[in-house]
Amino acid sequence: MSTVNRAAVEAVLRQYTDPYLNQDPVSAGCVQAIDIDGGQVQVRLQLGYAAGLFKNGWAQVLQTAVENIAGVYRARVQIDCVVQAHKAQAQIPGLANVKNVVAVASGKGGVGKSTTAANLAL
Repeated sequence: MSTVNRAAVEAVLRQYTDPYLNQDPVSAGCVQAIDIDGGQVQVRLQLGYAAGLFKNGWAQVLQTAVENIAGVYRARVQIDCVVQAHKAQAQIPGLANVKNVVAVASGKGGVGKSTTAANLAL
């Protein structure tokens, strides 16, 4: 049984490309922690965008890949999504409890701008 190290785990993670960043999670700076305890490996990734629809599937794929490393008998991959609020213009005070503002616009009337804005607000 070979010993597992951080370089081996990172090498496996580099083989997979984040579909939105078009980079592997190591190069994109998404790897927050790699904990190795004998044959058990825990990887924690943090994505800077909303990835709720695919993060569990991607975590499963990465977990399987890490478990295929010689010496690893159990792996766990946790993916967190943390969307940072953007800075507002310096001279305009921010709205309380509002992280982001989304503009809904169109050059034509009757295309559903109000409906879209109301659904986004909900």
